Amino acid sequence: MRTQVYLVYNADTMTDIAERLRAATEVATGEQCAAYALDDCVPDVVIRPASADEVRDALKVCSEYGAPGVVWGGGTHVGIGNPLQQYRWALDMRRLSHLLDYSPGDLVVTVEAGMTLSALQEILLPHRQWLPIDAPVPDRQTVGGIVASGGAGPRRHRYGLPREWLLAVRAVLPSGEVIKAGIGVVKNVAGYDLPRLLAGSWGTLGVLTELTFKVAPLPEVSVVYRSSLSEAQKLFSLRDALSHPLLQPEMLEVVCEREAGWRVICGLAGFEEDVRWQVGFLLEQSRMEWEPVATEEVDRLRDRCLLADSVCRCRCVVPPAQTAEMILWLSQRFPEAEMQSHFGVGVVRIWWGRELPDVRTLQSLREETHRLGGFCVLERAPAELKRAFGVWDAVRGGAGVMRRLKEGFDPIGILAPGRFVEGL
Repeated sequence: MRTQVYLVYNADTMTDIAERLRAATEVATGEQCAAYALDDCVPDVVIRPASADEVRDALKVCSEYGAPGVVWGGGTHVGIGNPLQQYRWALDMRRLSHLLDYSPGDLVVTVEAGMTLSALQEILLPHRQWLPIDAPVPDRQTVGGIVASGGAGPRRHRYGLPREWLLAVRAVLPSGEVIKAGIGVVKNVAGYDLPRLLAGSWGTLGVLTELTFKVAPLPEVSVVYRSSLSEAQKLFSLRDALSHPLLQPEMLEVVCEREAGWRVICGLAGFEEDVRWQVGFLLEQSRMEWEPVATEEVDRLRDRCLLADSVCRCRCVVPPAQTAEMILWLSQRFPEAEMQSHFGVGVVRIWWGRELPDVRTLQSLREETHRLGGFCVLERAPAELKRAFGVWDAVRGGAGVMRRLKEGFDPIGILAPGRFVEGL
């Protein structure tokens, strides 16, 4: 049975909560809270713990009062989700940013959840190792936020999602209970995979404080090439040409920009001799003209969808074989929008810079993804449009399971209530 705490929040109540929190960790109130606004809601207090113990103590206070709030990392994905039912505090994790353990010989590293991805890669670089996750804006995104949101960039084509590299986690439940799951070795044991459950839970089940990853040696050579397409229709022949099993790209992006038009970005990595052969095979298979791409341009394209000044953004996910058809339909239906696709894994993002699409327009988009066997998530939009259209398309058949998980991990409902499904 779900336990719901009913409390009338007024100035005196929030003053009491802030004082209790201040005894446990660093907090901020007043004007500093404006930077943590979500869907036009501003929290009453910002919690800034410097240790897992402070996270535990802060959550105990919030749980005692039944005060709901949101976990913050770099803030790049925190706005994705249904408008919150209540929002009293923000838990800023960025002071938890320490290296806890690193064994280069074992290819295993453990860090606190508030460390940025860039900082982690800098630690690994002297040993010619890296964490094969290229999430956008890595100097802002924290590893905890990347895991919680399932964030990945163009190199997802080869390396998959963050959960593929996650070995173990330590987390604090809303009650203040600390749990540890997984084993910090590359050869793990069979059993219920709690780290993968928390990965992609968007901070609704618990607060990640410590993460253990397996890492990989840096490729000997890594190159990126681009080519132009005169029209989206040519994506079908490109798909057939680049699906040869001997061609193994590290990334395969399709980009549509108003000024530059259609472009294909292909990355290849590995041993020098193998990459040289792959480049020749790419030229032979595609029969297109390719030119090298500088690292700065690759980074810009990786970060593009998050940094774009857009009023609305959707993420469409379809079977990889249907990606070309999805892109073609979007380009014909929304010629004013911009797009980018992880072409080989079926992910297409589309965004509008000025004119906000209406519910009927977005519904046609969602219906098309359903027809192709996929789903559509509304990643960015005003709160009114989120409420009218609905953010999460993928939970249509899993709301019951999600409800039971939420009630088990967060029975009081203080971690981002309503983010996935109303009442959760």
